[in-house]
Amino acid sequence: MEAMQEKKGRLFLIGGSRPQAAENGDAELVSAFLRHEPGAAADIWERCYPKVRRTVFRMAGPGHDSEDLIQEIFLRLYRQLCRLRDPAALQPFVLAITVRVVKGDLRGRWVKRWLYLFHDGEIPEHEARGADLEARKALARFYRILDGLSPAHRAAFVLRQIEGLELTEVSAALGVSLATIKRWLPRILRRVHSQAKGDPLLAGYLGAEAGAGAGAGAGADRTRNQGEEAE
Repeated sequence: MEAMQEKKGRLFLIGGSRPQAAENGDAELVSAFLRHEPGAAADIWERCYPKVRRTVFRMAGPGHDSEDLIQEIFLRLYRQLCRLRDPAALQPFVLAITVRVVKGDLRGRWVKRWLYLFHDGEIPEHEARGADLEARKALARFYRILDGLSPAHRAAFVLRQIEGLELTEVSAALGVSLATIKRWLPRILRRVHSQAKGDPLLAGYLGAEAGAGAGAGAGADRTRNQGEEAE
């Protein structure tokens, strides 16, 4: 493909995106890519990268090499775009690929952790003071709670409570039924909230109204946002 090449497992885009692409819809971007137009791969990268990066960071957590996962996601996307029946459905297609890649990575970490073959590292030490340091500590503790969830449950929590997706979107991204998502989420929320409430640092991030799940989502989002700012 003219617009990209692989080198040592990483993706390099050849050339930049086209200025006019910002005005095109997703269907036009996909069609241009399938016609092998120069710059089309870069256009899709520019359109999708911010959301992919945000979703990867929120699902995988800090201290993880998100860029490697992002490279893998876009490589799969470019290889599989020819299978997309509705070019206008680019965003759900990208999200589904993102979830599959991160879930696969999390599953490997989860299995290894339970087999005692590997210890998830702490967030790399960086100079931080005051609120930044507290936010980093809270983020690390929050992701330790998420580490206790299965990859599928973790993805469901992040997509619903942090990304704010509709239940139908979560269902489609995970490839499970809507009924399954509705059954999973209350249990996941209760578990995350219970563990967060028992942590003195995380308890401060839970809203006073935290009940069966609303506080867990709001607190998770606030913890994540402050953690990103501290990075």
